[in-house]
Amino acid sequence: MEKIFYADKSAYPNSEVGVRKILAEYYGLHEPVILRGEHGKPYLEEGPYFSVTHTKERLYIAFSSKPLGLDAESLSRNPFYQTVILNFPPEEQAEITSPETFLKHWVVKESAVKYLGSSLAHDLKYFAFIGGKLLYKGEPFPANIQLLTHEGYILSVCGGDERYEFLPL
Repeated sequence: MEKIFYADKSAYPNSEVGVRKILAEYYGLHEPVILRGEHGKPYLEEGPYFSVTHTKERLYIAFSSKPLGLDAESLSRNPFYQTVILNFPPEEQAEITSPETFLKHWVVKESAVKYLGSSLAHDLKYFAFIGGKLLYKGEPFPANIQLLTHEGYILSVCGGDERYEFLPL
């Protein structure tokens, strides 16, 4: 079972402090060298894999033995999504009928962008989440997607393992 750590965002000045705390306490890595990909995705040369996301109030950090991407949004958010979805395929637009369904589609796409180590500006236009299946450039995305809820938040894990345990940070 893999781990998703969570904390009140105000408890950590930045997400790297949380990552380093977890690496030291759970993985015995006390001075890890955290590298950055082309678009800023943090990683370790020899694992474990991790992905970081935060909302206005909450920090989430997922760790896995496999590559992954993580995104989260508060279900209490009420985004004005009608103009954003105009860039989505018509089939996907038809599935988005409320702020909650928009957030579900959004976290799936953003977790996949993070999985690739890319950026929303570069890759968002290539994704479609239709009928519970993620497509990238019209083809099935090669990593599994899991939608999870936790304490009023919706999360998407792209890649990674099959099961996650939530742990306070």
